[in-house]
Amino acid sequence: MSKTLKFLFFLIVSAQAGLVQAQIKPAPGSKPPVIVYYFHPTERCPIDQSIEENIRKLMQSDFAKNIKDGTVKMLILNTDDKGNSKTVARFNINAQALYLVKTEKGKEVKTDLTEFAFSFGLSNPVKFRSKLKDEVISALK
Repeated sequence: MSKTLKFLFFLIVSAQAGLVQAQIKPAPGSKPPVIVYYFHPTERCPIDQSIEENIRKLMQSDFAKNIKDGTVKMLILNTDDKGNSKTVARFNINAQALYLVKTEKGKEVKTDLTEFAFSFGLSNPVKFRSKLKDEVISALK
């Protein structure tokens, strides 16, 4: 390959690598996203399924813009899936759990909403979505 072709190839590869880096890195000064984690095992009960359904409804209706712009993320993770084992271990859980995670001063702050979720996820979905909405809004501030 001639020196000119090698140089052009290098420029193209370098430019593409720069574009990929730009897409991965958050914009300077932007805050890390607020993340709603819902963990569940493979075998699921009606309460568990209702919690997930209510999380999805809330995120799609009230936080669609935030999800699109990356300020809010929703992760539904199966605790039995080996691919999720590092995240499951980070939360020190073994079954269902609902966490809201934000970053303050460079440190991860986890809010455990599991007990609340199981108290109201099926029996009072309106109250469940309202409380989760308030928590997400508060975390975004």
